[in-house]
Amino acid sequence: MKKILISIVALLFATTSFGKQVTLLMDWFPQGNQSGYWQAEFDNRYHTDVTIKVKAGGPKVNTTQMVASGQVEFGLQGSDSVMMANSKGAGLKGIFVSLNHVPYTLVFHPNQGIKTVNDLEGRPFAVKMGVTYWKWVKFKYGVSAKEFPLTGDLGLFARTPTQFQQGYSLFLPARLAAKGVATEQITLESLGYRPYSVLFTTDKMIKENPELVQAVVDRLSISFHKSLVDPKPTRDYILSKSKKVNAEIHNNALELMKRDFLPQDWSKIGCQDPNRWVELSEQLKDIDMLPADFNPHDSYDTSFKKGCFN
Repeated sequence: MKKILISIVALLFATTSFGKQVTLLMDWFPQGNQSGYWQAEFDNRYHTDVTIKVKAGGPKVNTTQMVASGQVEFGLQGSDSVMMANSKGAGLKGIFVSLNHVPYTLVFHPNQGIKTVNDLEGRPFAVKMGVTYWKWVKFKYGVSAKEFPLTGDLGLFARTPTQFQQGYSLFLPARLAAKGVATEQITLESLGYRPYSVLFTTDKMIKENPELVQAVVDRLSISFHKSLVDPKPTRDYILSKSKKVNAEIHNNALELMKRDFLPQDWSKIGCQDPNRWVELSEQLKDIDMLPADFNPHDSYDTSFKKGCFN
């Protein structure tokens, strides 16, 4: 009996010291750009340092709020959202960049005489009302549109030649093409608005558990590389959870990521450039989404992702 009690105590000590579990909350339902995160969960059986649980997001999930309130330890969101939350006292820091820019895009029908973003003037626009990047486009380019709430009804877009619609360049054009609808697009990155897609945590977590944060970043550095070399496990899982994409669309998204959203040297996945945070903060100040005295350097920590500056 005494030996059993000693074994139980030893097991509990090992679990609390070396088997900590953390939750990574995604910014949307499972999709291809999250593959590296889901791979990290699949690989828990190979690691004893930390157990990573990935939780799907959705339209009613406020990722920054849930991390700031301590409901989950880590979250995925755009760096613009991180800074805007911090301007309200959230105390968050970006620690790992998974896409060089969030793949925001404006999709429209071909043969409409649209060459620049200003050619979208006055057209019907399906958009998430109040979305930050559209505020910046209107400020920067002086363009306006007949905005109405985005519902995800691709049929409406297909039936309305003059309409344009917001979406992710990794998925929306391919989804429409699969339905026989030809499109063209103007990406927000090409217009100059390029927030990181970044994993973040709290200042409190970094201060109190830096080893845990380091373990998560190290695991992600491995899992992202693995998910690109062998995408089948995460692809099969994501397709089982989402009926909006098929294997062809998913594979196309991964190829676009490799070409346009990830560093050529995959060991650099996760790295972030402080100048990008400064650039974005100035854009957000231009549209009054951040106060003039906001310090963007308080919103990221480059110390956990190794090898970025050599």
